[in-house]
Amino acid sequence: MLLLLNFFLLVTFSNVAAVQPSFGIDPVNKTFLLDGQPFQYMAGEIHYFRIPHKKWDDRLKRVRSMGLNAITVPIPWNLHQFEEDDEPQFSGDMDLSKFITLAQSNNLYVILRIGPFISAEWDNGGLPWWLLRKKTLQKYRSNDTVFIQQVTQWWGHLLPKIFPHMRRNNGPVIMVQVEHLYGSLGICDKDYLDQLEALAKHHLGNDVVLFTTDYPVLQTMDCGTSKTMFATVSIEPVENPAQLVAWHNIQQAFAQGPFVASHFVIGKAKLWGINTTFPATDDEIVTTSKIAYSMNGSISYSVIHGGTSFGFWSGSVGQYPVVTSHDMGAPISENGDLTTLFMKLRFWINGLSDWAYPPTSIPINIPKTKYPDVEMMIFDSIQGFILGNDPECWISTETPRTAEYIRHGYGYMYYNATFLDCGNLYIPSFAEDAYIYLNKNFIGTLFSRFGNIHNNTMQITGCLDQPNLLEIMIDMGGRESTMYPNPSRGIMGDVYMNNATLQGWYSCEVPIIPYQLSRIEDVHKMISYPRNLTAIREGALNPNVYIGNMHLKVQPVDTYIDTTGWGKGVISINQYTIGRYWGSVGPQKTLYIPGDFLVKGTNLIMFYEFEGESGACGTGTTCNAKFSDTPIFTW
Repeated sequence: MLLLLNFFLLVTFSNVAAVQPSFGIDPVNKTFLLDGQPFQYMAGEIHYFRIPHKKWDDRLKRVRSMGLNAITVPIPWNLHQFEEDDEPQFSGDMDLSKFITLAQSNNLYVILRIGPFISAEWDNGGLPWWLLRKKTLQKYRSNDTVFIQQVTQWWGHLLPKIFPHMRRNNGPVIMVQVEHLYGSLGICDKDYLDQLEALAKHHLGNDVVLFTTDYPVLQTMDCGTSKTMFATVSIEPVENPAQLVAWHNIQQAFAQGPFVASHFVIGKAKLWGINTTFPATDDEIVTTSKIAYSMNGSISYSVIHGGTSFGFWSGSVGQYPVVTSHDMGAPISENGDLTTLFMKLRFWINGLSDWAYPPTSIPINIPKTKYPDVEMMIFDSIQGFILGNDPECWISTETPRTAEYIRHGYGYMYYNATFLDCGNLYIPSFAEDAYIYLNKNFIGTLFSRFGNIHNNTMQITGCLDQPNLLEIMIDMGGRESTMYPNPSRGIMGDVYMNNATLQGWYSCEVPIIPYQLSRIEDVHKMISYPRNLTAIREGALNPNVYIGNMHLKVQPVDTYIDTTGWGKGVISINQYTIGRYWGSVGPQKTLYIPGDFLVKGTNLIMFYEFEGESGACGTGTTCNAKFSDTPIFTW
């Protein structure tokens, strides 16, 4: 009897050991191993930071209903650590652990992109603005000791939160990506990659599967890969299967394991002022997926659901800023609706006889509505609003201060100085767009870069026989999301009038950040406060702040606010900054408003119009905020 009991215990413990949670790579059979068994993934890239946290579970259920078994999740450092001296935040829409747990509850494995650079059409590629203040990011390599020190501190907060979710701990996290498309920078600093690898393993364990992602070009793969991290590639849909075979072969030359396209690009971000239509068809995306699957390849669609870049988080690509919507033609649209591409991919996956993760049932669509127009009235001029909110300002004799210098990370900068005689205004260096005012009147815009437009001079006329007030509003724009280094924001250097340096500058932050809108109740009261609207509105196209109350008698649902007829600016609703609009340029005309941002009762809507509306207000002192139940793009 004792012998039989010992045998039973031996078999039992052997079975427990056999199913110990783990994830690894079998280099001989060129496959992943999940809990010791061959594994292949089909994932979709999804950005928790572009989705209100109350909608996370809905979006994850939609991902799983397509038949995917994993998600890829980038982590933006700058969102979690807004200021250098702040403790990184992981709550609400930043609760990464909750998002990972929800993914596991929906039977989705998780692949994390911990950066520190993530790209993702996100401001600065996810790196904090305050690194620029520290004069780092100029080298972005191993001998940039300040940068390495900051990454060490950030990962010291982040990675311990990830560790409990690793597969070894029975969690869903199976792989972790270091950097993103690093090889395309051309730096080729292997020591830098080795430092990141050692740091990641220090927190996550030596058994963690770390990987890199680069374009399948020999030069970039050689620059961006490491001898000890698994090399994967970024691909696009192909018409000719031979092209995918060639990419497969390049990846295999650098990787001891399966073919992995960890970044399968199936759409392009929309940019303000240019058509970026993605050339591939739905059928080409499906065909490429079939070929990769037949190679025992693992893929991650970028993106499966794009979400929205609320606030000022959109980055830029080259000379063009990224729009607020991050839909990108994804299978799951910005509002959660399912597209034709979703259905085609789901149909193919559902027909795979050897796929162990068939699609689940599709959740019902979330309701959307077109709310009645809301009357908007002029609350104040842009300058009046800024100065009335007692912004933090720096006084300097000659040179205006940059945004980073006065510790202002995003949005807008306000400058003013006085001068005597009109003439040629020259601002050699600024970023991104400069709105110029003479004696409180808007007189024009300068663009540091916007497509083929680059103008940094303006002829000023109409001066008074007394000191004239020059005000400059800088739209800081989205920082480059694809490469380094990055310039500062605001005015960078001296400003000249008739070749003479202007002196006596005020450099101020512009308080259009949700947590700074602490006077919402006061603003509600001010809507009915008697004001000299005619004086504020001098000229139909002057930039102003508009406010209006949206009264809802029922529980709110998702909607879109239509910016047709407006110029350029930002919209906030209650304590949320919905995002940037540029109605006069396009292509995005509507901004997505989740029902989560609205309340039953009174909702405060604010338009910060910097360019001057071009038809939303007519000739009166009130305008209309219009709504839609569908998104509107001009191309």
